[in-house]
Amino acid sequence: MPDGSHAPVPSHCQRHNSNTYARRTPLNHIGKIERLLRLPDAIAKPETDRHMRIALFLTSLDGGGGERAHVMLANALAASGHEVELIVANRAGPCEALISPAVRVTDLGAGRAMRSLPKLVRALRASRPDILVSALVAANVLAALAGRFVPWLPMIAIEHGDMNAVYHVDKKRIAGLLAYRLAPWVYGRFARIFCVDQSSLLSVAAFTRRQDLPLSVMPNVVIGDNIDQLAAEEVDHPWMGGKLPVFLSVGRMVEQKNHSLLLRAFARVLEQRPARLIILGDGPLREELEQECRALGLQDHVDMPGFRNPFPFLAAASALVLSSRWEALPTVVIEAQYVGCPVVVTKASMGTLELVGFGRYGRITEQDSPKALANEMAAVLDAEIDRQKLRSQGGKYTGNAVARLYEREFEAVIDEASREGAR
Repeated sequence: MPDGSHAPVPSHCQRHNSNTYARRTPLNHIGKIERLLRLPDAIAKPETDRHMRIALFLTSLDGGGGERAHVMLANALAASGHEVELIVANRAGPCEALISPAVRVTDLGAGRAMRSLPKLVRALRASRPDILVSALVAANVLAALAGRFVPWLPMIAIEHGDMNAVYHVDKKRIAGLLAYRLAPWVYGRFARIFCVDQSSLLSVAAFTRRQDLPLSVMPNVVIGDNIDQLAAEEVDHPWMGGKLPVFLSVGRMVEQKNHSLLLRAFARVLEQRPARLIILGDGPLREELEQECRALGLQDHVDMPGFRNPFPFLAAASALVLSSRWEALPTVVIEAQYVGCPVVVTKASMGTLELVGFGRYGRITEQDSPKALANEMAAVLDAEIDRQKLRSQGGKYTGNAVARLYEREFEAVIDEASREGAR
């Protein structure tokens, strides 16, 4: 962490540096998207004909929401007619299957992310993009370090979660600890740092203890062009379409997602009525969760089939349950809403609460109470659900709408860099 030379964290959410924060508050892009979606098709065309060479960078294509959102952004920008390159330190991972054929993938083949820096610099010098957009702390730190060797390249970083909460998990790995320790010192390299909600923005400001970072709120691309096709695929699971209600959880099996809470709550639901639970995902806690399932006597009522196409499951499930300890803007909630699936969420973040309209579009429960979660899970099965309202809420995060917001920011950043280079 930086020393005390930095001024204290401000108590407001205004932009911090003299040429951005002083002039405007964080962008309320959700309202902008709502207005864009109401435009007639004849008017709602991209507002720019400018063709850009855009590079996006990730350390991996793991199945997390941040990686998924970055791939969806790449797809949306490519669909808008831009030349898009997705650079990854290691290509393997579930999100590889989501990449559009229109996106060029550059696999640095670095194995460990921290070894990818020289290869990243060479890739950027070879492709010479107009702008680089990285996401998540490790990739952001690597991008900022690479920026020392490609000073002509404007850069944008994206943060997807509570920086302090994730730090306490990632610091258990040397690479993760190093990335977070470097972040406060190198994040000044970015022309913009986009956070997916206000709580994420505040966490970056608090963790870095810097007033000069160009922070603002920008939504994720969550709903891709092919989501209707994916949702229409046949559900490859015998429990779906049966007589018993099926709860669904989607996410990596890690501490953040708190699947243990979900299992204990589901055990309470079974005391009231028969039901099933499917957990889509994988991760380091799988064995521990399987043991807990057996200890609770749930082995015949819970299935963990690994990573699958979640959309047909969401379309057929009785409800999605998000049991997380923390989140930023959980993409799976948006995906569930888009296909009309009811949701039950914990108070994982302000972004989570905003997605469910503070109770209008989903049920909310405490983070550490199996009893409270079980009550909401049981209640959602008996509630009358306006699925059209859910679909409208999820439709705010389509690729076309969000891509236009990014395009305008990219143009501004590229123009700023050109003017500075001409001085």
